[in-house]
Amino acid sequence: MTYSHSELSDRQEITDLLSAYCRAVDDNRPDGVVDLFTEDCHLDYGGKLPIVEGHAAATKFFTIGTDRLYARSAHFVSNVEVSFPRNNEALALSYVNAWHEFHEHQPDAWIFGRYNDELSRVGDRWLIRKRTFRTMGDSNWVGEMSYIERMGPHR
Repeated sequence: MTYSHSELSDRQEITDLLSAYCRAVDDNRPDGVVDLFTEDCHLDYGGKLPIVEGHAAATKFFTIGTDRLYARSAHFVSNVEVSFPRNNEALALSYVNAWHEFHEHQPDAWIFGRYNDELSRVGDRWLIRKRTFRTMGDSNWVGEMSYIERMGPHR
């Protein structure tokens, strides 16, 4: 497949955005995380976690997760696939592998899954408008999660 210079630039900006999300979560900067989403964002992290809509709710959600719940975390994003269905809109699918150390005396936990993101160009930046996370597996995770449906010849 041949990509234009503009598409290559947009792909790199989106990959950088996904990395910036991981860094802001791991650095415990909830405002930095929220700055990567559109004002009307819609976030679905699955399980019994609430659907988060808008910057105010996202700030509260990430403050609880990055500050009160986790002592430390390390998020790794990879296998980024990007497509452009319309002008100034993008879809990104990426894998996430995340380690968490909790404030409470419980074992460290790992979670593995996929981010399904819908992005919009706002001004000169790409921002995440809608994020859905589904897990593929975990180790010592503390809550109920929503798992990816596997497809294949045995289904």
